[in-house]
Amino acid sequence: MIIKKGKIPIKIWTDIMESGAMDQAVNLSNLPFAFKHIAIMPDTHQGIGCPIGSVVATNGIIVPNLIGVDIGCVDKDTEFLSPKGWVKISKYKKEEVAQFNPQDNYISFTKPLAYIKEKCDRFIKIKTKYGVDQMLSEDHRCLIYKNDFDYFDMNAKDLMDKHNSLKLGYRHKIKTSFYSEGYDSYGVGYNEEMLRVLVMFSADGSYSHKKCILQFKKQRKIDRAEMLLRDADILYNKSVHKNGITRISFYANLKKGLTDLWNANKDQLHIIAEECLYWDGNQKDCFYTSRKEEADFIHYVFASIGYRSVIRLDRKNEYRVFKYNNDLVGIAGTPKTKITYSKSKDGYKYCFTVPTSYLVLRRNGNIFITGNCGMCAVRTSLTEIPKETLKIMMEEIRKVIPVGFNKHIKYESYQSRLMPELSDDLKICQQEFENACLSLGTLGGGNHFIEIQKGSDGYIWIMIHSGSRNLGKQVAEYYNNLAIELNKKWHSEVPPSWELAYLPIDSEEGQAYIKEMNYCVKFALANRKLMMERIKYIFETMVHQADLGECVFEEMINIAHNYASLENHFGENVWVHRKGATLAREDTIGIIPGSQGTHSYIVKGKGNPQSFMSCSHGAGRLMSRSKAKENLVLADEIKLLDDQGIIHGIRDISDLDEAPSSYKNIDEVMDNQKDLVDIIITLQPLAVIKG
Repeated sequence: MIIKKGKIPIKIWTDIMESGAMDQAVNLSNLPFAFKHIAIMPDTHQGIGCPIGSVVATNGIIVPNLIGVDIGCVDKDTEFLSPKGWVKISKYKKEEVAQFNPQDNYISFTKPLAYIKEKCDRFIKIKTKYGVDQMLSEDHRCLIYKNDFDYFDMNAKDLMDKHNSLKLGYRHKIKTSFYSEGYDSYGVGYNEEMLRVLVMFSADGSYSHKKCILQFKKQRKIDRAEMLLRDADILYNKSVHKNGITRISFYANLKKGLTDLWNANKDQLHIIAEECLYWDGNQKDCFYTSRKEEADFIHYVFASIGYRSVIRLDRKNEYRVFKYNNDLVGIAGTPKTKITYSKSKDGYKYCFTVPTSYLVLRRNGNIFITGNCGMCAVRTSLTEIPKETLKIMMEEIRKVIPVGFNKHIKYESYQSRLMPELSDDLKICQQEFENACLSLGTLGGGNHFIEIQKGSDGYIWIMIHSGSRNLGKQVAEYYNNLAIELNKKWHSEVPPSWELAYLPIDSEEGQAYIKEMNYCVKFALANRKLMMERIKYIFETMVHQADLGECVFEEMINIAHNYASLENHFGENVWVHRKGATLAREDTIGIIPGSQGTHSYIVKGKGNPQSFMSCSHGAGRLMSRSKAKENLVLADEIKLLDDQGIIHGIRDISDLDEAPSSYKNIDEVMDNQKDLVDIIITLQPLAVIKG
């Protein structure tokens, strides 16, 4: 439905819209800085200042009440790791991508949830003599390490500002290695002895009349070649020529070269890393070859067993692959190398979204681990949980995750591991930091929930809806009040009654708000991660006690709503405000929950430009909290859940504000956005904890 009551059209993905929400949408369409049109999602209902479920793009303006973080990206020459080698991210062709899990330092290969290509004029350039070479957009989420165990996310612009402000630079480090189980646990089909022979032959061998030929002068190599052939039970002939060269010949089905070994498993990677240095190396820490494809492979091999590894091209045009014991590399040094801006070569930035949120990337021969570009959900390996076991699980979850206004009594080390680093210029976050520390790993109130579900894919799922707790509220209120005062001073043409006071992006206040908003988004993600970790531990314990077999968890799907980000739509860079809406770029995996007692959905975005590539963030309220308590019958709502066998917490009239009937019909909401998302998995609730 398209409504034309303001300066720009309002595009609405529902047939029914309450009058209060419509009035707010008309106000949005009359904003002097609103871009193109206003998009209203099918879960819309009246909010403060604007409808929940609204998507508004603006030019040079950010509006606190319309609320995030932009999608951080890299330049066209940055490479990602695929199962068959390093590929420039700008040349992506549907390959699987290596994602990194900082909890165990292992990588796995996955189909990206999204591939992002957006316009970008400049990058932050981080390049030092110590092996750092990165080109990042300002909003890119860097993975920063204090030591081997303490890590956190840091915005690239914040990293640049902090580094440049310090005399010797920022002292924390970037991770450059990982561990790999290999793409295939079976590996490349060679036992250890034959694999070592293959590595030897690839370095120094040739074919002659179907025979494998080795020719050496160095006694060290002659001795090792004979040892490897004996270990592999391969018969060979040895002869010494007049020029002093020893010739060894044998029959074996070997293909010269290492590039067919990308499927090597964990044990085979260790063998290759060790053996290659005996032949094309110095036996210690450097592999050399004239073939770039082999250098690329050994670069991966060294990095995959925990070594920092770099490639350099020497004066003889030979590739040298070095391995170092320190897998964390700093950007500080003496003299300090400043972090600067660099112009984009092609005018675009690129990134993937992967479930773990961390990617393995490489630029100019330097590997680095970094972040990629709510709500979260995890699929388990379980297909069933007995109801009695599930009840005990929910009781245990309640013991470790405070709900409502409750917080933790003290700040523990397990919380600090995930807490985002706080810079000195975040005024409100600094003021609220102590309270935020105690709130990390808590559910909150209102429409926040923890839900155990059975998917149409046959598996048990865990879903959490929680945000930045009181921290986000305090930041939003402070900057909204600041915007109100400034708008009065500026004699803004936006009426105060609209509750849409704004801050210019290039103002000191606007920049401060964006930084604090971004910190709140990071805190919200850390909050969900910590809760999910604790729930996983309870699952593993209870599943073991109930003798239900092993419980394995897939990587967490995470999405955000209530945020603003700088994006390119209809050929222009605009600030997209999503209030109660989520990103739905083409092939982006998302989550759309229903209410207590109704389905939720795992979806894939269609990238519809008319919605600014957005979709709803849930079912949306049918009636306000007060109306729900006035009009709904407690016994009816309890019966609705009990009849479905759902374990729930509705006990008295105070719980009716989150009762199923207070929300819209989720199936109608989904039907209204068929042009925005495709449903992948339908999730039926089994047990619910509400905030």
